[in-house]
Amino acid sequence: MRVLIIATPVDTHFLPMLPLARALTGAGHEVLVTGQPDVTGPAAAAGLETVTFGEAFHYGDLRRGRRPEGLRPIEVVGRPPAQQIDGAAQMWRNHAPYFLYDYLDLAREWRADLVLSDHMDFAGPVVAAVLGVPSVWHRWGTAPTSTFMLGQTRMWLGPLCERLGLAAVPEPDLILDPAPPSLASTDAPPASPVRPEPHTGDAGPWAYAAGPGRRVAVLLGGYTLDLDGVPLLRRVLDALAGAGGVEAVVSAAPEHRPAIGELPAGMVCTDVSEPGALFPGADLVVHHGGPDTTLAAVALGIPQLVLPQLDETFLAGDKIAASGAGITLDSAERQNSDAELAAAIGALLEDDAFRASAGRLRDEVAAMPDATDAVALLEQLTTRQEVLA
Repeated sequence: MRVLIIATPVDTHFLPMLPLARALTGAGHEVLVTGQPDVTGPAAAAGLETVTFGEAFHYGDLRRGRRPEGLRPIEVVGRPPAQQIDGAAQMWRNHAPYFLYDYLDLAREWRADLVLSDHMDFAGPVVAAVLGVPSVWHRWGTAPTSTFMLGQTRMWLGPLCERLGLAAVPEPDLILDPAPPSLASTDAPPASPVRPEPHTGDAGPWAYAAGPGRRVAVLLGGYTLDLDGVPLLRRVLDALAGAGGVEAVVSAAPEHRPAIGELPAGMVCTDVSEPGALFPGADLVVHHGGPDTTLAAVALGIPQLVLPQLDETFLAGDKIAASGAGITLDSAERQNSDAELAAAIGALLEDDAFRASAGRLRDEVAAMPDATDAVALLEQLTTRQEVLA
């Protein structure tokens, strides 16, 4: 089976599909990843074959917009309404035609048997439908687009699909969802579960000190720090220092470290940003609600303090808080309050109820089908297609 992987040009949209890509190659199938450098770069680094089209998308530049310098997005516009978060799919709908014909030519030349893409990529199902092969969407995070918004989004792709000879805008033949049952969306199309696997990159597990003390991983994400989030990170570190007896590993690129300043005792900065490398062994994770970080902490059974800044990160925080596995501070006022940060960190480190709830989520994840099981589903799709043909 030849599987063509297409992803919207954000690395965190591609990385949740990496375990499945590896399981496919491990089962003897051929995998080819295509897209812009934002996607093919991480894919090539993971040892996958790639074909690149266009220049880097630079998603961070898009998010920066005309926001005043020195203010995080949440400090300028607050928490976006649910409809705006759900409507983020429209941006990727507009992006779908950019390289669609390139993907089509590649898929034909390579003779793809199946197209796998993330759930915000609308080119994948179109390419598959034109070729007459199955398509699969792989969700990331805990906030997939609702059925209603998908209908609105697909409506605008109708003329494009007509020009390609399609009678209707195609939907994927299968959707895979890495969110465990307690965090899964109730207003999105039905999906088959697939166990999330924390991304480790090339880094080994972080070596926390042995002995007593509380271990904390702080990973606010590159976009958060790039969008003037360093003062927030500094407040988090000071709150952790105030809790006493805390050892912390802080993910921060070198260019941000002068602004962060001297770290409190027991804390260290690292270039490592993969949650699968930083989180194992931690008693608490402080993060921004990104899809990889949220589900990595869930899979490892670690309580979470979520400090959302953009789009679906707010919904991730909501779901973690509702599950009892963490706390979310979803306004600039709360995030900028030293008292709120200290209270949240203290509760998460001291109250065993949070760890118990995080353990229940971990057990849910462990019971989910893994990437090898998902490979079997994909094999069934292509076999059924061959029978119908």
